[in-house]
Amino acid sequence: MSGSGPIPTSAGSSGALASDLRTIWYMGAKTRLCAEFIEGAVADLLPPGGTLVDLCAGTSAVARTFAPRHRVIANDVQRFSSTIARAHLEGSPAWVEELERLDPDADLGAAVESNRAALERLAPLALEAERTLLPGVIEELSAHPEHTPRAEEYRSFVAATPPPLTDPEAIAESVRRPEDGRADLRFAPLAEAMPGLLRQRRLDPTIAPYALITAYSANVYFGLEQAIAIDSFRAAIDAIPERAPHREAKRALYLAALVQAASVSTSGTSHFAQPRGIGRDAELLAVARRRSIEIDVEFHLALDAIRREWSTFPRLGGNRVHSMPAEALLAPDGPLAGEEVGLVYFDPPYTADNYSRFYHLLETLVSYDYPELAMRGGALTRGRYPVGEKRFQSPFCSAESVEDAFRGVISRTRELGANLLISYAGDQGLLMQRFARQGHENPVARFRELCREYYPSVEIRERELMHSGQGDSNRAARELLVLCERTS
Repeated sequence: MSGSGPIPTSAGSSGALASDLRTIWYMGAKTRLCAEFIEGAVADLLPPGGTLVDLCAGTSAVARTFAPRHRVIANDVQRFSSTIARAHLEGSPAWVEELERLDPDADLGAAVESNRAALERLAPLALEAERTLLPGVIEELSAHPEHTPRAEEYRSFVAATPPPLTDPEAIAESVRRPEDGRADLRFAPLAEAMPGLLRQRRLDPTIAPYALITAYSANVYFGLEQAIAIDSFRAAIDAIPERAPHREAKRALYLAALVQAASVSTSGTSHFAQPRGIGRDAELLAVARRRSIEIDVEFHLALDAIRREWSTFPRLGGNRVHSMPAEALLAPDGPLAGEEVGLVYFDPPYTADNYSRFYHLLETLVSYDYPELAMRGGALTRGRYPVGEKRFQSPFCSAESVEDAFRGVISRTRELGANLLISYAGDQGLLMQRFARQGHENPVARFRELCREYYPSVEIRERELMHSGQGDSNRAARELLVLCERTS
């Protein structure tokens, strides 16, 4: 993208982003912190019109907030995050005009229905059963929790879902009914097709029909019909012709909307580290309700929200998005070489929990490469994780490497000639815990000393907040903003 000055839109705002759009369920609290805390720090470090680098963009909450006033370069090593950023940030005036007349049904409709029909032929009896069982389970557990035959039937139905394995005997064994040892025939076509389906698509992921989410996550993170819909939209996005006008912008937009639809429709809690169990009736009721959500509806809601944000909040233009480790972006010969960057905003993970574990399904949905799945004790993990080498391991999630990783970002940002704004946890952060183990009575003061090795002016601001953690509970936390300026 190139150009300066605001991208024209039908309405505008010169202030920070006020959209109610939540791109995905995500750990953290940056959306509300932008208005309450971060906005003032950015104003102190970067004049209007300056270039802001969002080094670990996540859901792009910060990048989207400041795009009306600043040129933004967003980055995240996770491809699903960079896809969200592209949909919200990269756009020429011609693309903004195209957004207003966009016709997703013309772009995607025929390909969605073709893929959906092919997948439905692999599980017609299972789909029929699900369409009956889900509303029955919801009614039964809501109104008659003392009598639950439909709930038990649904549990049996879920247990009969064939796993994504290439061994026919292992699949056959997994779908045997415990009461009589016979195969549950509702999934028979899919179970029989599974080994060949996986072997073929691991060699060529573009083979039709697209079936990754159906094979890997049906009755795990999504209902069967939901999984088929997700695969079908993903197939249609790839099927947009190479020479279609604005093809790459459309792919980013539609893929971001699909990621959003998948995120808000999962029958898990708010992430994909583990699927929710269905052993307890309360859990099963929650799962049945989530699996009744229509992916088609959520996709179009997400798409409309992104388009509405573009039409309401003009961007300055010239935004760019990258997907790489932070240190690669900041390298002397990296993508920022020659850029006049005014401010780097850095919000790294602060616990030992790698985001690649919590959002592996969204990453797989974007990559769509049918990864080998991790095994434990000869069986697939409950989380259906890709093998370890397919999941990015952040140095900021390791107590041994976190200090050196921070030092690298701070020093490289200083070499870039930019100011630096760090957002970090004041108590639970691995870096703070490392400093405490080293004997520092005040880890926050030690953090300031580390930054002072490279920046003459370092100010630390603190804010108490309730942090969402992994999405299933709130806890008190202390958020730090570390303002590092080139000159005092």
